[in-house]
Amino acid sequence: MRHHFVKPIYLTLPLVLSACTIGRVDSRVAYWQKQAEIHVPAGTSLGEAKAFFVARFAVAVICMSGPDIHDAYSASEQNVGRFAFTEYSVLIVADVSANQTVDRVRVLRVGVGL
Repeated sequence: MRHHFVKPIYLTLPLVLSACTIGRVDSRVAYWQKQAEIHVPAGTSLGEAKAFFVARFAVAVICMSGPDIHDAYSASEQNVGRFAFTEYSVLIVADVSANQTVDRVRVLRVGVGL
């Protein structure tokens, strides 16, 4: 009889433990939102924004464009958490105006997996 109660615990324990890392992802998103508000507010020059990202990330700042993105630069903090079969990173996107200043910064949680 006791074994019937133990099985659900073994099945849910991995999900509970992986859910704890979602909290880490959320805290990293909040951290980068605050850092962006402080260091890269709207009106910051593109050069200053790039310097901010390069100083904090070992990877290059990536230029982005697309149908909904006119001119933007991004950087990311990789593998900040997991949930089940999904690995999360934080993507920081700075949208740049025609006069080469930051319009806004978006901090996104990006999950890759099943």
